[in-house]
Amino acid sequence: MTAAAPAAGGTDVIRSPLVASVEGLKVHFGTKGGRIHAVDGVSFDIRDGETLGLVGETGCGKSVTARSFLRLVQSPPGIYAGGRIRFWSSLARRTGADPVDLLSISQDDLLDIRGNRIAMIFQDPGKALNPALSIREQVAEVFYQHRSDDLLYGLADDPPLIIRRAAGQRARGLERLLLKLPPLRGHAAKLRSRVDVHVAEALAETQIANPRKIMDSYPHELSGGMKQRVMIAQALACNPDLLIADEPTTALDVTIQAKILELIRQLQHRHQTSVLYISHDLSLIRQTSDRVAVMYAGRIAEVGDSDAIFSDPLHPYTRGLLAAVPSASHKRGGLAAIEGNVPELVDPPPSCHFHTRCPFAVELCRSLDPELEMVNGHGVACFAHASAEHLGVMPEELPSFAKRTR
Repeated sequence: MTAAAPAAGGTDVIRSPLVASVEGLKVHFGTKGGRIHAVDGVSFDIRDGETLGLVGETGCGKSVTARSFLRLVQSPPGIYAGGRIRFWSSLARRTGADPVDLLSISQDDLLDIRGNRIAMIFQDPGKALNPALSIREQVAEVFYQHRSDDLLYGLADDPPLIIRRAAGQRARGLERLLLKLPPLRGHAAKLRSRVDVHVAEALAETQIANPRKIMDSYPHELSGGMKQRVMIAQALACNPDLLIADEPTTALDVTIQAKILELIRQLQHRHQTSVLYISHDLSLIRQTSDRVAVMYAGRIAEVGDSDAIFSDPLHPYTRGLLAAVPSASHKRGGLAAIEGNVPELVDPPPSCHFHTRCPFAVELCRSLDPELEMVNGHGVACFAHASAEHLGVMPEELPSFAKRTR
């Protein structure tokens, strides 16, 4: 399944320029038992200003896909086995420059993008924040690494080289000692003061009360909601083109969850940032996303406009997920469940990965990979919507939703 997923949805989304395009991404993990195909040919697009929701069961490859944007998959055992992730920065879109492939650019070029043009909010802020560093130090690092020129602007007509190095966190050893002595001490104090202003503004933007006080705190002194706000401030500090939110509200209670979601929406609108929102919660995805990509066992099962996906799901897996969502119309104890288990992904044979759990599966599903095809305005990878003539089979050999095979 290597076909790129065409953008679906409203006219504004279709016409807006691409920010990122994932094409045939494959991420494997080497084990003693063989290669685990954690991500197996994933393709989708993210457009300017939109929120794309990536939804699926735990273990389907959502987080691995997201971490691949920043090459955060540990290697070994992780292996980027194929595909590419093209990225257009705001500058590239304005000038018409070619995109970069995030999987093949140099480490230095990637570091310039990571946290600057692409930022990520991780699933558990308690683990993502460094317990040994203050909030000031952790948020300030973003400005030191990516906005050192802004920190130096107006500081002095011609700042000493050691101050310029300090603004980029490149001062080492003896240089750090000299920064504590006159005449460099005054320059260093002004630099720290300017950094503090930027950090306080970033925290205040996430509606943290008394940000100056919070700056002196350590992660263990903050609540879960406050830590998540700090991570959002850190992610949006450099006004990135793409924000990846990897289940950012999983560890929070419902009330705080709603506030964080609203905050992300407000900041997205203010910064004109595209968002890749990852969750296993369909209700959250429906609230937050313009388009939705449904992922199963390392592959995209269905992708399209959010309203179309939730009102007219075409893939059996999407139908199963929606049938399992509680609603007022369900009778007590009447929730549907998808039978069976997610298949082992160790060197899987060519087949639809969902065929072992699909009530409509036929022999064709067990021997061939379905490609993502456009049906009714959005993409779906299911032979029930394929052309028998194109596949070279008889129509009766295709699966049909009109009857169950088991």
